[in-house]
Amino acid sequence: MSYSLLTFSARKQLSRLGTALRGGVRPEFEAVYQRIFDRDIERLGIVNDFYPVSSAANYSLMYLISRLVQSFQFQQIVELGAGQTTLLIDAFKKRGIFDGSAITVEHDNFWRNFIQEKVGHELKLVPLSGSAYAGGYDFAKVEIPSKIELLLIDGPPAFGSRYLSRHSALPLVELLNHNGFVIVIDDAERRGESELAKRIADVLSKKHLNYRIGDVLAAKRQTVIASGKFESAAFF
Repeated sequence: MSYSLLTFSARKQLSRLGTALRGGVRPEFEAVYQRIFDRDIERLGIVNDFYPVSSAANYSLMYLISRLVQSFQFQQIVELGAGQTTLLIDAFKKRGIFDGSAITVEHDNFWRNFIQEKVGHELKLVPLSGSAYAGGYDFAKVEIPSKIELLLIDGPPAFGSRYLSRHSALPLVELLNHNGFVIVIDDAERRGESELAKRIADVLSKKHLNYRIGDVLAAKRQTVIASGKFESAAFF
């Protein structure tokens, strides 16, 4: 049968399979991370009304953010791309588990307003740029806090000719807390995000900063770059 004759659903499944084979993900582990995440959320008394499905954060990312926030006292979180992890960070904040500061960057005004109504921390509306990286965030006129201790890169959308859009996060490396930080790059099974992880590592090496790199594998891949007092996060 010709590929063009397949249903949209079948083509989507084949596309995901191809990505999995290329990126070395482990979809069979998704249920494992779901059980761990569900267990922890129940133990902490947080209402589990999250939806880690489709293009949203998957369970390994939810597990990773949950474990990071439980394990470390981050003072400053910066999240690129609003969604399920934004709601999770807010839930930890409301339970007093996370008492630092957080901001979330989002390019879509409707989605930004929708999520902002549900959370207590600020969502910054940041437009996309067509200059350095097509479809990337334009941070030129936006104030991002310094001494970032957890940087979550899960936006903006990166596909087609905009597969390098998340490389717009590179300037934020200059704002990391050099005493310790964790960078989480979601969708790292994809070419653009994989290259971003390497570029960030190169920048850190040139700054003579010690760091470790690890990966969490399930339906997607998350690459973790950790340094200083948070170095153990690379082994999560």
